[in-house]
Amino acid sequence: MSGSQILLTILGLALFSFLALNVNKVVLNSSSQTDASEYIATATTIGQSVLNMVSSKAFDQNTIGNPAYTNNNMFTPANKFGPENGETPAKYNDIDDYNNYADADTTPRAGIFNILVRVNYVDDNNPNTILSTTSRTKRIQVAVKSPFMKDTLFMYTYKSY
Repeated sequence: MSGSQILLTILGLALFSFLALNVNKVVLNSSSQTDASEYIATATTIGQSVLNMVSSKAFDQNTIGNPAYTNNNMFTPANKFGPENGETPAKYNDIDDYNNYADADTTPRAGIFNILVRVNYVDDNNPNTILSTTSRTKRIQVAVKSPFMKDTLFMYTYKSY
């Protein structure tokens, strides 16, 4: 073998090594992106399930059995949000019972997801404005967090009376 053939062989091996390393890097990045997508999809499913559960409850404790409730001042004040005395999550009957509700959901593949619910009154005409007074619209925020996700997933829905 001549010197130029040895040099071409060494260059060929170096090029092949460089290509093999890049292929491995792409495969590893693809795997981590697939995992991240699975965590986000699972968190979204959990969050939507909680939103559906909370949204299915009555607008306010004072509107249960009173469909023609017209006085906003009779709604539960925002500083009284949360479960009434003795209420457990299985017995929650209105949206604001879920304020500061925290739970964890464990999945076989994606681990533990921590859930936190916040309920606020919002301006009827501008739902991004949180109010300290009563209104006819409540915003339900569900935050879902996992140690495997970079960011917390926030999901929102609104219920009006």
